[in-house]
Amino acid sequence: MPTWLVHGFRWPRAQIRIHVILQNLDDAAPEWLMAPATTACMTKNFKQQWPQEMAQLPGLRFIEQYDPEDLTVKDQPYAYVCDIVHEIKLGVDVEDIRGNGLAEEQWAAIAELRDKVAPGEKLGWFIVVNGDVERWAPPDDEDDEDDETTPEASQFSPTSQRSSVGQADNTRGQDVERPSTSRSFKKWIGGRLKKARSAKDLRTETVTKEPIPPLPPMSPSAAIQSQSIKTANGKSPMSPR
Repeated sequence: MPTWLVHGFRWPRAQIRIHVILQNLDDAAPEWLMAPATTACMTKNFKQQWPQEMAQLPGLRFIEQYDPEDLTVKDQPYAYVCDIVHEIKLGVDVEDIRGNGLAEEQWAAIAELRDKVAPGEKLGWFIVVNGDVERWAPPDDEDDEDDETTPEASQFSPTSQRSSVGQADNTRGQDVERPSTSRSFKKWIGGRLKKARSAKDLRTETVTKEPIPPLPPMSPSAAIQSQSIKTANGKSPMSPR
């Protein structure tokens, strides 16, 4: 597996994500800076943001550490921004590599870049191990099969079935909410009759509960006339026949 002796600083993953979002880097994958498209996008962005520093760092690289046997995490907590990257094969004299030193302009540039993107991080030498640089994954056969699905077969796919079920449910819901015209007419007539009966019962109940007013007192002339009729017929005019 590739092992590198690098000079630079660690770039925390959270700060990488923030940088990608704030700079609107749609082509950058913050979880894996070593991807060719991401490396190109990040390098271009750094040159646009800090042209003076990048002019002194022509060999700037983004390095990731990765252990393919560790399935507990999808990415490491940080990546490395490096101005010197030396791959270790079987053995190497670290002092020889470090003894070459850095030009003052290069050291000042990487330090300035560190202060801008990862302030507070240590600037120094690191050994980085990567068990799978490409992070290769086997293609998904199901995706290929889905691409080759014919229109006739697609109607029997799970997605199509779910869509059909949803459409059927929506149709039934619409039938319930929109009854037929005759049914609506009968319901309207029934409601009108029910209201009419309720109004009639209310009027009947009101008339029944109202007290019957007493008869007005009879005037003296009417009383004398009534007494005369009673005397002549031998019956009272108020008595039933």
